[in-house]
Amino acid sequence: MAALVAGLVSIAMLAVLRQPFSGDVGVATASLDPSSFLHDYAVEAVHPYGRGGATIKSPVQASGAQGQDTVPAQWQAIEDHNNASRGPVQPIPFNHRFHVSDLQIDCMYCHTGTERSVSGVVPSLEVCMGCHRLAGTGLPPVEELREYDARSEPIPWKWVNKLPEFVQFSHQAHLRNGLDCAECHGPVEDMDRVYQWASFEMGWCLECHRQSPVDTDVATDHILAQTVSISEPESDRQPGSFYPRAINTDYGATRAPTDCAACHY
Repeated sequence: MAALVAGLVSIAMLAVLRQPFSGDVGVATASLDPSSFLHDYAVEAVHPYGRGGATIKSPVQASGAQGQDTVPAQWQAIEDHNNASRGPVQPIPFNHRFHVSDLQIDCMYCHTGTERSVSGVVPSLEVCMGCHRLAGTGLPPVEELREYDARSEPIPWKWVNKLPEFVQFSHQAHLRNGLDCAECHGPVEDMDRVYQWASFEMGWCLECHRQSPVDTDVATDHILAQTVSISEPESDRQPGSFYPRAINTDYGATRAPTDCAACHY
C-alpha cells in the first residue's frame, strides 16, 4: 500500500511540474526552489553552446512555439547572456544579473575567500555544484556544468579583469579597507555578461589613492602615519638599494600610497 501511495504522489508531482507556464506576458519570477527550474521546453534545435547535440531552442522561441505567455526568468537570463555584446564569451553562459539581482546571491557566496586573498577568487566547480546538483535541471548550461563535474574537469573561464604581471594588487587590503566591489568592477548586478568596467590604468588607480584620507581608511598610510613615527634617514638611499628611503613624500597625506613600490614590488 505504501509503495502504491508513493507512486501516485510521484505521478501527481510530475504532472504539476510539466504544467505549462501561464500569466501575463513578461518574465516569470525566479525562485530558489529546484523544481522551478524544471520546464517542458524540449524541442529539437541546435543548441548554440551545447556539445554538438540537438537540444533546446531559445526560451523565447520555445515559449512562442508552445503557446506560452511567460518566459521563465532563468531561460530569459540565458537568452540575455547570449545576446549581450560586451564581455568575453564564456564556455558556460553564466548570467551575473540573474544570480545577483533576481536570486539575491551575495558576491562573497561564490567568490568566497577573496576577502582573505591577494588575488580575486574565481568560484570553483564545487561551489557551482553546491547549488546545481539540484537547481537548474533541464537548463542546457546547467547540464553542461554537470558534464564538467562528471569528468572532474575545471571550467576554462575566460579572464574578464586581468592586470599586467608587473602590477601587484591585493584584494584583501582593499576589501579590509571597506572598498565596495562595484567601485572597481562596476554594476555587476546589472550585467547579463560580465565585462571590464574600469580601465585599470595607473592613472585611474592613482586618482583613488590620491583622494583625501578619512578615518575609516584603516589600511592606509594615513592611519600608519598617526601611529608610526618616521625618523629622518641617515642616508638618502636604502641599504643595498637604488630606492630612496623616503619614496613617498606625501606619506600620510593621501588615502593610500602613491609611490611606485606600493604596486610595483
